[in-house]
Amino acid sequence: MNAAAKAINQSNLFNGQLLDMRFSKQFSFLLTLLLTVLVTALAIVYTTNEHRMSFSQLQRLEQHANQLQLQWGQLLLEQASLATPARVEQLAVKELKMRLPVDKETFVLRTQ
Repeated sequence: MNAAAKAINQSNLFNGQLLDMRFSKQFSFLLTLLLTVLVTALAIVYTTNEHRMSFSQLQRLEQHANQLQLQWGQLLLEQASLATPARVEQLAVKELKMRLPVDKETFVLRTQ
């Protein structure tokens, strides 16, 4: 065995004596601080990712809302063009065979 392997083999970490070691307060504080920093960093990464995904979804929904608004405007224009009096009269004459009454067919009713 070389010198490095002997040092590793004789160290406290590899002889099962890790649990028997007593950590100083300063080392425990540093270890706790390190874990806190790691957890905070992971939380920041997670939150940033969630924000990006939410923002992306918001943009997709806004684009969809704009498309629906455009479609609604087109439908209103179509409805307005289909409901003009000239078109209604044309359809009444063509499809329903309606006609305007002549003077002889017109009666005036008077109420008293």
